[in-house]
Amino acid sequence: MTRMPAPARQMRSGRRRSSSSKWVVLALLGMLVGGGWLVSRAMLGRSAPLLSPALQAPTPASGTIVNVAIAQGETTADIARDLQEKGLVPSEAVFLGVLKLRGTGSSFQPGVHEVTAGWSIEQIIAALEQPVAPKDIRITLPEGLRMEEQADLAARAGIGVSQDFVQLATQPDPSWDYDFLADRPKGASLQGYLFPDTYLVPGRSPNPRDLIKRMLDAFDKRVDTGLRQKVAANKHTLYDTLIIASIVEREAKVPAERPLIAGVYWNRLNTNQGLFADPTVQYALGKPGSWWPRLSADDLKVNSPYNTYTHPGLPPGPIANPGLASIQAAANPQGDFLYFVAKNDGSGEHAFARTLAEHNANRAKYGS
Repeated sequence: MTRMPAPARQMRSGRRRSSSSKWVVLALLGMLVGGGWLVSRAMLGRSAPLLSPALQAPTPASGTIVNVAIAQGETTADIARDLQEKGLVPSEAVFLGVLKLRGTGSSFQPGVHEVTAGWSIEQIIAALEQPVAPKDIRITLPEGLRMEEQADLAARAGIGVSQDFVQLATQPDPSWDYDFLADRPKGASLQGYLFPDTYLVPGRSPNPRDLIKRMLDAFDKRVDTGLRQKVAANKHTLYDTLIIASIVEREAKVPAERPLIAGVYWNRLNTNQGLFADPTVQYALGKPGSWWPRLSADDLKVNSPYNTYTHPGLPPGPIANPGLASIQAAANPQGDFLYFVAKNDGSGEHAFARTLAEHNANRAKYGS
């Protein structure tokens, strides 16, 4: 027969179990706190990369100088996000955790700080706490880049974060009522209008809005009235001309060939033939870290309105931001060619053809 314990004994036994559990919990908490402190102290004295490479943002080469811009009144969370995006810290959570342990964060100084990739979090914090004299940020944006690539270059130069650049370029400020934007389709981004050039952005409070506005101002100045009148005389819209110019920018390696390549695409459009332009497929397949991938035969079948092998006519919009030479070429096309193929001899030149038979002969000759 099973005997039931007396009530008094049951209560004493319960107190002992409760007391033991409490000490176990306290011990575990102590171990967690101690372990967290050791990890944090290790974090303070080592270079930032702590997470697995798959979880980290792209990290610049050790020793690379990266500009980190802090605006007046910017929060530590914003600064941490910027550092993570630039690949200087493993994550914003880790950076904010270290700040909390140190009890600092409010002493960061506005301005553009130069941070060396590979620094420990402790070194980064110390650098951001130093006053800096405002200075202009010089940034060069080459021809033929997608707006995402421009955004990344701007962020690395210390001009805001790339997401803000892309968002503003995708949904531009309605107050930007430039004449040249008049024929831009509703909902279209500013891709094609973000003029490649070298810009100076005030370092006191650098931001993507200021940079994009300067790029649009440059477009307005460089793509002048005479060039726009030439586009109109061709009975083309400026937007369509920018689409062709963006493809020319990605195709042309030899400056003298730009008008010929532009001529091929306009001629194919005029004869209701597909553009068959590889850069448009690259654009469709592009992703962070590989914006312009090398194509395979299967890639040419990708289901995308930007695939000019499977969709006739022009793609929905420009695939990159062309420079002035490519825009001029698209407005002044030359030749009666319908085909071209790379010579693959290191010269960057292409062989042009008027007929498919000539084109196939060129492909056989140059192994394309």
